[in-house]
Amino acid sequence: MGYKFFNKEISGIFTIPSGIICTEISIIEKIAREIPEIGILTTKSISLKPKEGNKEPIIAKYAPFSFINAVGLTNPGAEEFTKKLSKAIIPKDKFLLISIFGDSVDEFKETAKRLYNYADGFELNVSCPHSKKYGQVIGQDNDLVGEIIKNVSSLGKPVFVKISPNLDVEKIAQCVEKNKASGITAINTKGPEPFFHDNFSVLSNKVGGVSGKAILDLGLEKIKKIRMVTDLPIIACGGILTAKDIKSYQLAGANFFGIGSALAGMSSEEIKKYFYQLFLDFKNNTNKARIFLKDDCNTKYQKYKIVENKKINEDLFVLKTDKKIKIEPGQFVFVWLPGKGEKPFSVLDDNPLTLLIKKRGCFTEELLKLKKREDLYIRGSYGNSLLLNGKVLLVGGGTGIAALYLFTKKHKRTIAVLGAKNKKHLPYIGKFKKACEEVFLVTENGKTKMKGLVTDNLEEILKKVQPDYCINCGPQSMIMKVIKQESKYINPENIYSSIDYMTKCGIGLCGSCATSKGNRNCVDGVFLKSNQI
Repeated sequence: MGYKFFNKEISGIFTIPSGIICTEISIIEKIAREIPEIGILTTKSISLKPKEGNKEPIIAKYAPFSFINAVGLTNPGAEEFTKKLSKAIIPKDKFLLISIFGDSVDEFKETAKRLYNYADGFELNVSCPHSKKYGQVIGQDNDLVGEIIKNVSSLGKPVFVKISPNLDVEKIAQCVEKNKASGITAINTKGPEPFFHDNFSVLSNKVGGVSGKAILDLGLEKIKKIRMVTDLPIIACGGILTAKDIKSYQLAGANFFGIGSALAGMSSEEIKKYFYQLFLDFKNNTNKARIFLKDDCNTKYQKYKIVENKKINEDLFVLKTDKKIKIEPGQFVFVWLPGKGEKPFSVLDDNPLTLLIKKRGCFTEELLKLKKREDLYIRGSYGNSLLLNGKVLLVGGGTGIAALYLFTKKHKRTIAVLGAKNKKHLPYIGKFKKACEEVFLVTENGKTKMKGLVTDNLEEILKKVQPDYCINCGPQSMIMKVIKQESKYINPENIYSSIDYMTKCGIGLCGSCATSKGNRNCVDGVFLKSNQI
């Protein structure tokens, strides 16, 4: 049974709020195909020009089932997003609600005009609480909001206004009604607020917005106030976990329901099952969807001390710490230096925690400066482990080697193929040789038995070794060639690969690590089958 949403018959009553999970087109398409309960597809907030956003850390766990974030309205800009939308396939029973923001009436209208051909409607983000130029700064001026509504509405598509709980929602709702907007989304996150660990400000932006269960009561209160002054359709967001929460919002006056923070830590398959069961709970007064909720997303930092910072060559170094870490093969961690930033890394060794790091930018430069007995902070582990029964061929290129050694400690029958430009870029070889049945070293300069690239030698090794499984880690160009070669010799279902996708949160909420198939590397991987990459 469909639901009417303006000019469309849509498949379900749910959406995922702007900026959560559905931040890349591939993820939007996957959710549109696979989750009928989600009838409204809300995009990330798009601006006229690209916006880089805040550097990591961008998120932290605030309370049970609650987070604080300051992503910084990261987006590719209207022109680039239009190009991506032009290639997207969206089913007819979905309503594509494109969230937009700007710092002026003209900017909102121009952004909407550029996205017009692909939007079923627009959501005006005038409520982000932690931006100095956008969002809530705009939303506190009702006259300005009114002008934005009139100008974007003049284009002829439905316009929703996303309301901040930090402002007078009744006055904003009256403004929305007066200026003939089509509906309201409420609420955005609460804030801005700071968040600390060991007296250090965690978010690079210093302050962020609070979402999840911590703002459920606030959301219900605001929806009741909004409904008292308008009959417009309301999409309710803020702390929904179960069907009971949905019914509470429905009683408060909401028509459709946005669910975001509740999805933390869920794989794509789990999200699909969660929405299916949540809708059944809503219809049947049951509470079975709760089993999919995860409140164990490990965003808490642990302090480690540097024991050794060993430079291997001009752009590669090994950081050894003072403690071991509980981690499984294939998982990763985030390294945080307060005031400097945060990045994800594979773990070279677990006892003690050891990292292989390539110098790439400002943050790795800071890691390279660390001295013995200085502190760094670790959060994690993240990702899923692979436990395989059979002969495993490990294939690593460059710093991809770092993700493979733990497999040799957990699997008895491993063979490794390790490639780099020269022997100086092949650390930990002695330990690989002790743990593996056989190790093949490949260097571009030919100072090993095998010369060239890994892909120049792999088929010869595959014929000799005849593995049951292959586990690959390295640059995307290498991985795609490796998969093609391996598929000639073993079942493609037994090939797992990890590519260095951009990863910002580790818990599946930001969507930055999207694969071309719409999976999120941090929760669906990090070692994925070829049909998932």
